[in-house]
Amino acid sequence: MEVKANNEEITISGHIRTIEDYQKIKQVVNSVVETGHKSVTIMIPESLAMTSSVIGFFLKLVFENKVDLKMYVKDERLYNLLEVLNLVTVFKVSRM
Repeated sequence: MEVKANNEEITISGHIRTIEDYQKIKQVVNSVVETGHKSVTIMIPESLAMTSSVIGFFLKLVFENKVDLKMYVKDERLYNLLEVLNLVTVFKVSRM
């Protein structure tokens, strides 16, 4: 898995599976937020799932840090997971 940031747009390539993946995502997203961005767009073109630690981190961003999060996912299974968890509106999830 690889995480790249371009201003407030962050692309997560590959599959989100491990605690190391969570740590990479957290590090990159926090570095973007710390530069003053209050709006972050997350692009997830490949992963079909997301770990609970990553979901928890994104929830903290939205509710505690008041970051305007937008998420674009390509895989239908990931979209359905977020829908079942009632997170589509919280994370402003759209299909790619």
